[in-house]
Amino acid sequence: MAAALAGARAGLRVCLTEVTAWLGGQMTSQGVSALDENRYIETSGATRSYQELRRRIRAAYDSIQNPGKCWVSALCFEPKVGVAAIQEMLAPFQTSGAIRVMLRTVALDANAGKGRMDSLLVYSFATRQFTRLAGSVFIDATELGDLLPLAGAGFHAGADARSDTGEPEAEDAADPAALQSFTYPFVLASGDGNGAAPTKPPNYDRNSGQYHFVVTYPDGHSLLYGMFQRLPNTPGSFWAYRRVIAADQFPAGRFPADLAMINWPGNDVCDPGYLSRDPLTAARAMQHGKQVSLGFAWWLYHEAPQVELRTDLLGTADGLSQYPYIREARRMAALVTVREQDVAAPWQPGARGRAFDDTAGIGLYPIDIHGCSTRKPLPASKPYQIPLGALISRDTANLLAGGKNVGTTHVTNGAYRLHPTEWAIGEAAGMLAARSVRRHRAPAEIYRDHAELRAVQRELLQAGHPLVWFDDVTPETPGFAEIEWCTLEGWMPPDADSLHFRPHKPASPLPKPPSPEMHPRNP
Repeated sequence: MAAALAGARAGLRVCLTEVTAWLGGQMTSQGVSALDENRYIETSGATRSYQELRRRIRAAYDSIQNPGKCWVSALCFEPKVGVAAIQEMLAPFQTSGAIRVMLRTVALDANAGKGRMDSLLVYSFATRQFTRLAGSVFIDATELGDLLPLAGAGFHAGADARSDTGEPEAEDAADPAALQSFTYPFVLASGDGNGAAPTKPPNYDRNSGQYHFVVTYPDGHSLLYGMFQRLPNTPGSFWAYRRVIAADQFPAGRFPADLAMINWPGNDVCDPGYLSRDPLTAARAMQHGKQVSLGFAWWLYHEAPQVELRTDLLGTADGLSQYPYIREARRMAALVTVREQDVAAPWQPGARGRAFDDTAGIGLYPIDIHGCSTRKPLPASKPYQIPLGALISRDTANLLAGGKNVGTTHVTNGAYRLHPTEWAIGEAAGMLAARSVRRHRAPAEIYRDHAELRAVQRELLQAGHPLVWFDDVTPETPGFAEIEWCTLEGWMPPDADSLHFRPHKPASPLPKPPSPEMHPRNP
């Protein structure tokens, strides 16, 4: 979505394909409409266009800041409202013909060779037709990194070996099957919410051991959460965790009941088959995920009979999300790979992560790995940058990553996979694609030409897209682009121990020019 908008705003013709019936990925078709963001999200922690998306969502609720009063996020809402906000943002470009949207369309094959892609073969489930799409630049923003194998581009999957990445938290040996869990969210209503009683799935007994309110954290401690009440030492109740509608915030009758989106360890699924290129293996893994989620819904209904499953909110007959919430995709073998040492506190003693000269955006989230083996404590992450080189395939010159499939490791993927970071990645990919098309040069050529790299960065800044972390400079701050540019170029180095720029602090006076006596030979 962000890549398509950025490309269209820069004058490109864009074709945007989507395998489900809804655009929006994590926050819509995958049901995670409780945005996983950062503590600076309301001011400096996102791009201008991402903030526009958030404003449009809030406007649908009469500017109520957090429609769900959830405690995991500053903004929880119904997925369909996210879809509507996206459609509003796309509408002018669809009307002009700058963006063509193809829903329920999947990529099947790529015409690629000699280090570039020429076209992509897609299939529409709606029309049952094949279409070949030709283009100058291709951006893979699929949830699984589908274009990487199709294009013959290098990629990584699962856990990396410590000997390959040098990361202290990496595994002793690489394990492509050591993927994070995936989840099919669903929505419950708190009684009188036009819901239904869930049906007990066939494999309920096999999966019932994971249905409970206890969460065990990587450091080994466990917390028992209350269904509706907040128990001691917990940040809130299970119900309010990702609640998307708190009915008491709205006029009587608008919402007859609270609505809670359920994405919890109880419906996390460990099945590496979801990333298989064999369609039957992938389908079986996803069917496994559905059975676990339907079982959790049945268990919750019997633990708290006042809740009902809503089957009318996610665009499906069974009430589950249209697509599973994917935490880990294939990761591009990119020109730059972000490693643990670039973002984690023990190796970055200042206020920020590593300063990348090719920065194309910012993000912040813990290194959060929903592992399927024994979880271990991971170091805290610092506010990090997104290097542009992590978006560019080292093998396929005109293929870019547009989401969580960027050049990260298994460890750093845990920090780069969330909503605002993926949006920033997509926007940067769209902007780089536009520069590439206008200059008739491959993205990798643009990247390796320092003047062209700086031109892409200037265009990102002009679009309100932060490249350097500050907590007191937003895209709307007067002089935003100039402040960021001077810091990027090293003319005004940032504080080592804070995220402050202090934009209202008077600048130091310039030094007095030397007297003529000091340079007698100068006229």
